[in-house]
Amino acid sequence: MSRGPSAVERYVAGPSRAKVRTAPPLFALHRLTETVFDLKVSHRFAVQLTAALTPDVLDGLDLLFARLRDAGAITAADPAWCRRVCLALLHEVNDLPADSPALAPSATADETEARANLLVRTTLGALGGTHDGSALSLANQAAPVRS
Repeated sequence: MSRGPSAVERYVAGPSRAKVRTAPPLFALHRLTETVFDLKVSHRFAVQLTAALTPDVLDGLDLLFARLRDAGAITAADPAWCRRVCLALLHEVNDLPADSPALAPSATADETEARANLLVRTTLGALGGTHDGSALSLANQAAPVRS
């Protein structure tokens, strides 16, 4: 009987599964974010973010934020700073209780999608992106990444 990939292995594979190099960057950001929250929601105590921040994951995130800047989705210039902001926000969104009012605007979404939507929206705003909702709407059209 073969064992499937562990939660950490699935997290580490997230940037490649989200196609951060080739997919439209907003789609990739949303897919990657959904992948992370899917793992964190289903493995609350098993996934430690710091253990999974390998050089490949960091490079994938930096590439994604450079592509988001190049596409005009954000104005922040330093991909490493963008990554740090996103990871800090990821921690905060992950710590929200499931009934948090911050997750309420996504009433039709499941918990994973609600957290992903909040993180993408907040990250884009923090990094100089638009606040009109069109970027998130486009990203939401991407098929969810479920394991």
